[in-house]
Amino acid sequence: MSDKIPLYRSSLNTARHCNEVDIWRQSDLENSRCATAIHNAIDCNFADNHLNTDFMKSIIDEFGFDRVSYILACNIKRAMQDARYSQENKNWSELIAIPDSNLRNEYLINNHPVLINALIDKTRIAFDELHMFSADDCESMAGQELTGKVLVLKPSILADKYKSPDNQLFLATAGFGCSPSSLGRSIYGIFLKDNEYTSFYRQDFLGIARDDVLPNWAKSKLETQESESLETVQQM
Repeated sequence: MSDKIPLYRSSLNTARHCNEVDIWRQSDLENSRCATAIHNAIDCNFADNHLNTDFMKSIIDEFGFDRVSYILACNIKRAMQDARYSQENKNWSELIAIPDSNLRNEYLINNHPVLINALIDKTRIAFDELHMFSADDCESMAGQELTGKVLVLKPSILADKYKSPDNQLFLATAGFGCSPSSLGRSIYGIFLKDNEYTSFYRQDFLGIARDDVLPNWAKSKLETQESESLETVQQM
């Protein structure tokens, strides 16, 4: 399967300002296609007053967690007073930032809210099974010098094939975004898992990984790097 079309989270006005209208339109079309696919799958899997939600795996495989969650959240946000959506799912939808202008009719799934609510439950369970790090596993980055710290990437930054807790761990090594007093946002460093060097923006991270949540492999790797750095300094 080819790479998924990236989900564009900002508004059309932002896309115009950033000269990204074509990217917005591609994402908009894919959002509409996702909503239609969910609607059609519900129709095909609802019988005898029962919905078989197993089809959500193929929907997520095709469109990705981020887009599916985005579309489902759009549907709740358009009906926050509807008691047929659970409060847990309403709270979940509040965590997904969607500009009001992106709450488009084309993204509505024209099925009963109880059925859509069941799909949200299924999607949330599937995501929880990935065991991704959350903000609860992090210390705040506010006022902190981040150089040398292990940061935790937001799950939405990673493509679905890389959505795992190991791939969220990023060792910050440089960049204006590391400094609490700098206006810069870029943070350079390496993925702790495979040493791939790249950069992200400060807002792409949940926070600083707490020591008690770091897996043993990550702690061992950090200790090895610290020892190698010390030997280098001593040889200078």
